[in-house]
Amino acid sequence: MNTFHDAVHYLYSFISYERDSNWKYSDKTFNLRRFHELLDQLGNPQLQLKTIHVAGSDGKGSVCAMTASVLRAMGYRVGLYVSPHLENIRERISIDGEWISEEAFTHWAGKLETLRKPTLNETVGYATFFELMTAMAFLHFLHRQVDYAVIETGLGGRLDATNVMHPLVSVITHISLEHTDKLGNTLEAIADEKLGITRPDVPVVVGHQDEQLLPHFHRRLDNHSATVIFTDERYRVASVKRGKRYRTIDVQTIMPSTIGKRRTVHIPLFGHYQLQNTVTALAALDGMEKAKSIRKIRKSDLDGGLRNLVWPGRFEICKKRFSHGEKSGKSSHPVTVLDVAHTAKGAGSLRLSLDEVFPDKQRIFVMGFLKGKDIRGMMQSLIRPEDVVIITQAPSPRGESLENILLAMKELIHLPQPIHCIPDPEIAYERAEEWATKTSLIVICGSLYLVGKLRQMILLRNGL
Repeated sequence: MNTFHDAVHYLYSFISYERDSNWKYSDKTFNLRRFHELLDQLGNPQLQLKTIHVAGSDGKGSVCAMTASVLRAMGYRVGLYVSPHLENIRERISIDGEWISEEAFTHWAGKLETLRKPTLNETVGYATFFELMTAMAFLHFLHRQVDYAVIETGLGGRLDATNVMHPLVSVITHISLEHTDKLGNTLEAIADEKLGITRPDVPVVVGHQDEQLLPHFHRRLDNHSATVIFTDERYRVASVKRGKRYRTIDVQTIMPSTIGKRRTVHIPLFGHYQLQNTVTALAALDGMEKAKSIRKIRKSDLDGGLRNLVWPGRFEICKKRFSHGEKSGKSSHPVTVLDVAHTAKGAGSLRLSLDEVFPDKQRIFVMGFLKGKDIRGMMQSLIRPEDVVIITQAPSPRGESLENILLAMKELIHLPQPIHCIPDPEIAYERAEEWATKTSLIVICGSLYLVGKLRQMILLRNGL
């Protein structure tokens, strides 16, 4: 294996469940015994790392990024493993904010290639793309001697390839109806899959949940031998102020009989949902501090870590000044918001953010979805009758067809008419640009893959 291109090609020669939707979710398809055998050959690097494990439907990537950023501000060397990637496969594995280099990526892929063909055992089948990527992350983090590694699950949790560690803390972010064709069609069933990452002796942080789901979490965790923190019961957002560059958030810790300490943090992410993500990350860090897994957290650690956070595609605002040569009222570079919201809850939070930050803008949506998503719920939560909606094909083999998207929207009488169908994402965005005026806002959402593809195009065109 000589080049980075060779390494990427090698990894994608294995089955990728991110790309292929024609599979059944089961312990045969997601065989952790197979992955354990591969890790055994590598010396079990995952067991030599201090890890924070995060699962959930909404916000798990943001919680990972926030946690890693604060730990980094505390002076630790921190690995971060997330998926899928927006634009570049190297984004998935980073240390202290720097992506894995092409050379290191190629090196670790080459090491995997030298193993017995990662079939490993005819009874457990072939390794997968995600398993090999996860193994590479463990190897890279161990080799670079990170102090902590923050690890995001891929799909679900119970059968996920990341579920081979013994973490310092397990974190469950908000649960929504997602991947219902794989994980189950109830919130309780999906929550059970996510809770599969917990260990009896490992502290658990449960982020904000819908009220109807909290009793289920309590039943599942009542006999947990380690500490369990429900952020809805232990933390409160006391106030929020929005400035030009940051949100200022006052977070109070709620003790059993009184209000505990109050902390003020500044985050550069304007999505409404980031309030609860911030609280969840704080709870995870507090849990680690209480267990003496990390040193005492200073105010400067929180401020430096969260204030300097960079997390693309999460209510990311792309702006371009209007040139004097543009025709009156028209803009070839309108303000565009990129957001990877892909659940009904995420869409509702996106709606709140748009109402707060851009209350007077006409909204032109460019939307695409993956199969198994709650398209109807997203549209109900997000779209107003006066909005313009363009649906397009999410650039993934798992992308839902325009025909099925329209079928899911059927009988939603509040939706604007007509719904515009443009299969090619780039042409869909170009059409949105043509229709936009200086008072318009283009919103791209529904799929991380769609956001990633159009983000590249927009930044290039806008010279950013």
